Parts: sequence; structure tokens; C-alpha cells
Amino acid sequence: MHFVSTKVVKTGPKTATISGNLTLHGVTKPVTLNASFNAAAVNPLSKAYTLGFKASGRIKRTDFGVSKYAPLVSDETTITITSAFEKKAN
Repeated sequence: MHFVSTKVVKTGPKTATISGNLTLHGVTKPVTLNASFNAAAVNPLSKAYTLGFKASGRIKRTDFGVSKYAPLVSDETTITITSAFEKKAN
């Protein structure tokens, strides 16, 4: 699974929508994820200033060619991305 963002739109003080292209099972489709800002602080281990985010959205797996056992196994699934970004030291 590979996600490349193409647009971020702020929707609130700590929220945004992230649009982009999701590639799964060799199929690429546009997807929009709902994102939230978790926190910003100095990481006690790396000592780097770090920002944390979470994004999630729902897709139909059959849209990406993953159809085994459908409809016995739910077609809709939730994707969750949790990320942390560290500021490089100068």
C-alpha cells in the first residue's frame, strides 16, 4: 500500500482533509482521508522537535482488485495512518 498526498485542506484548529492517490494491489485510485493533529513536543529519546498526526478513511477493497471472499468478508475497510515528523538539527 502506497499513499501520495496531492492536497491538504485545513478543516479546523487541529483537523484537515488529505486528498491523494492510494495504490493497493497494483491499482491506484484517489482517496480522501480525515486527519487530526495529535501533539508537538521535543521527543525525549531523539531530542528532536516532533509533530504527530493521524489520518483515516474508508475504502472498498474490491475497488483495488482485492475481491477474495467478497461478499462473505466485508468489502469496506478502514485505513489508518499514524505518523511523526521530526525537525532536523541545523
